[in-house]
Amino acid sequence: MNVFVKQVYTSVACNRMPEIVDWNKDGFMCFGASNAVVIYDTNKVGQDPLKVLSHHRLRVNSVKWLQKPDSCTELLSCSADKTAAIWTFDKGCWKVTSSLTGHEDGVTCITGVYVNGDDLMVYTGSIDSTVKVWERKDGTTTLKQTISLHSGICLTLHAHILPIANKPVLFCALDDHKIHIFAEEKEYHRVHILVGHEDWVRGLDVIGVDDSTVMLASASQDTYIRLWRIQCHEDKDVKGIKVEEKVFQAYGITWSVKLDAVLAGHEGWVYGVQWQKSLDVATNQPSYRLLSSSLDKTLIIWQPESHGGAWVESVRVGEVGGNGLGFYGSRFGPDAFMGHGYNGSLHIWKLDKETNQWRPSVVVGGHFSGVEDIRWEGAGRYLLSVSLDQTARLHGPWTRADGGGAQWHELARPQVHGYDLAALAVVSPACYASAAEEKVVRVFRAPHNFLHNFRNIVGEALVGDDVKGPEGASVPSLGLSNKAVFSGEEQAGGDDNDGYFVPIELNEPPTEETLMQNTLWPETQKLYGHGYEVYCVDSSSDGALLASAARASVAEHAAVLLWDTSNWQQIQKLISHNLTVTQLAFSPDSQHLLSVSRDRKWTLFRRKQGSNLFEIAACTDKTNGVHTRIIWCCAWASNGRVFGTGSREGKVCLWSKTDSPSDSSLREYSLLGKPLELPNTSVTAVTFAPLKRDDLIVAAGLESGVIRIYSFHTAWTLLHELDSSVAHHLTVKRLFFRPPRKEDNEELLLASCGSDHFVRINSIIIS
Repeated sequence: MNVFVKQVYTSVACNRMPEIVDWNKDGFMCFGASNAVVIYDTNKVGQDPLKVLSHHRLRVNSVKWLQKPDSCTELLSCSADKTAAIWTFDKGCWKVTSSLTGHEDGVTCITGVYVNGDDLMVYTGSIDSTVKVWERKDGTTTLKQTISLHSGICLTLHAHILPIANKPVLFCALDDHKIHIFAEEKEYHRVHILVGHEDWVRGLDVIGVDDSTVMLASASQDTYIRLWRIQCHEDKDVKGIKVEEKVFQAYGITWSVKLDAVLAGHEGWVYGVQWQKSLDVATNQPSYRLLSSSLDKTLIIWQPESHGGAWVESVRVGEVGGNGLGFYGSRFGPDAFMGHGYNGSLHIWKLDKETNQWRPSVVVGGHFSGVEDIRWEGAGRYLLSVSLDQTARLHGPWTRADGGGAQWHELARPQVHGYDLAALAVVSPACYASAAEEKVVRVFRAPHNFLHNFRNIVGEALVGDDVKGPEGASVPSLGLSNKAVFSGEEQAGGDDNDGYFVPIELNEPPTEETLMQNTLWPETQKLYGHGYEVYCVDSSSDGALLASAARASVAEHAAVLLWDTSNWQQIQKLISHNLTVTQLAFSPDSQHLLSVSRDRKWTLFRRKQGSNLFEIAACTDKTNGVHTRIIWCCAWASNGRVFGTGSREGKVCLWSKTDSPSDSSLREYSLLGKPLELPNTSVTAVTFAPLKRDDLIVAAGLESGVIRIYSFHTAWTLLHELDSSVAHHLTVKRLFFRPPRKEDNEELLLASCGSDHFVRINSIIIS
């Protein structure tokens, strides 16, 4: 059998730190997401624009493009795993051409410059109080020098080729509020210190002004940006007022440093600055702009006035409602600029040439912490995900007007919560239940404005048009519940408009600003009954029942609670396990409920005829359990006769109904064939492909982040392995194939989520 895999959708946020995103002149953005480096092609239309590069073993702290005048085929990354890497694009793929190892602690900042063509100097700063200098000559990279900062720490660094000397100079901002300048004579040594900022400097950028001058911009937590002019020193008598200048020696040349300007416009810590040089069409002279980003929730573009040359704000954007704590960084892109926010979100503003206004545009995004659970809507029209970042997100296919095919995007953020979310279940097309680290299960219903916009964007309606209900939802200050807002209701004015909801008409996926403010679903129900934090939920495919289970160390708390969704009353308490139930799964015909637990047992409950009550039909005990460690996951085959269980010791077992019942606790069920055994890994997710064929197709997600696809007839056959570039690089949490749809033909869509913050959809064709 042949298996063809194609990436359909990758959703993830960038890590929440400065200098984690960079954008080059060709329109490629790179950012760190968990332990991976992600390349985002902002030019790509109608297909998944993200490519995931997995190499680092811990969180990526910074990424930088290495730009040549005419091309950009290399980038740098550094990580909390004490290493940095040089990535090179070669023969159509990205690979690590040098791994820089030697630091004794996490590497927090990195910069590099080309010298004499392809030779490269790379500088890495670490919390081990050193800056290391690496040189790549003729393709070989060596550690040239370790600069000791004694007990200081480098917060950011930037390298630039000095004019005239044509050699690199290194600017390091240390935790003493000062900027230290290093140049090389035999080895790197400090040649000057720039003093003036009153708090940590977090952003540096340098631009060449003319043949003998560069400008350094420094951004600080003291809310100010300072512009320093560094030029070749000339002794001349100046009449009148003198600007104070300092001089220093580097490469046998005397350089003077003058403070050119102090830019005061931000009210919060300034984290990022970037220069941009362009040609002024009117005067044919070069013009300069500076982009800055701050925790005051704004980005500013500064430009010198045409007369007098004072630096003024030419563009200010931001003031995003609800955007946590503002922006960590910003970059210029082709005819656009970008800021990355406190919740890992990317915001892109493009220049509308007709109106000359900057407008927010559609951009990729995702969760900024581990994703715990995902579910398809019953007909596969959208995918929901919940995460430890305390949000629920709804992903759907955007049918583009330009005919670029369907491109998946986040279409709504139904729940923004105060607790880490753990599980969810889709009850009906417009209703879902979620559980967080609290004892309550909460039920949400889609508001009118979402249903209307879903039909505009996706091109198909979720429910009929006659549904009466709230227009949207808002979060009251200090509240955890989403309050319904009905059409025609006046919003309470005054100070309490932080959770303001405004109905909007969308024909394309919402921007991050809209997602945060205008796509909440109202909470319609709270289900109380568990004594500890709810751990897992599932709903029956007929929509009549919801099952939930909580963290537990005794049988009473490990009970599965059953809820009737018509009135949300608790109808039954199913007691069978002694420890936390880790997963619940209703059978496709809603007649059985399967539970697996930390106590290494599974239990199968059967629906009593003509009622919503269940009884135990089969379970495992110490004699017939097969699994010797925690059972993490379970799933049903689409025929409803076979189910699978996966456990910590790396076993996947298939169980099926037999014709001859036994007198053991398994009763009418028995192990089908031999278990699949995967040594040295843990099976954390399992699902069956919805195919009508003799053999079963099983996808298993592993603790390593890999997803393997097997067929089982009488024995197991490995068909395909999805590695970390198309699957995950940390534990796979859930796997689900999309419910079959007419247009799918042979194509299967496999959705997966993981501890690495990613939600992914891959198209799989088995021929």
